Amino acid sequence: MQRKLLIISGLMVSIILAASQVAARNVVINNQRMNNAQLQYLDQLSCTYIADGNYWLNVSTGQWGYAGSGAQGYLGDYCNTRRRSLSERGLLYSPGELLR
Repeated sequence: MQRKLLIISGLMVSIILAASQVAARNVVINNQRMNNAQLQYLDQLSCTYIADGNYWLNVSTGQWGYAGSGAQGYLGDYCNTRRRSLSERGLLYSPGELLR
């Protein structure tokens, strides 16, 4: 009984540690690491999920890029774009098409 309890508690601790590592994001903008609240705000402004990485951002113009490289775009560029449908991307199949 003691052994089962020890194994279960060990599994719970490892699950909690793994979940906390997954939740942590590593985004650096203008040599400053962003916290979760800042990242949520930037995700909303940019209308996309900001991937882990090292970026620069001109806060007066909204222009951004990867650290050490040129401009990649402007904050909010994805806000006015429509995602292509499955048929436009060639991912929509007719019934039975996959069986041919």
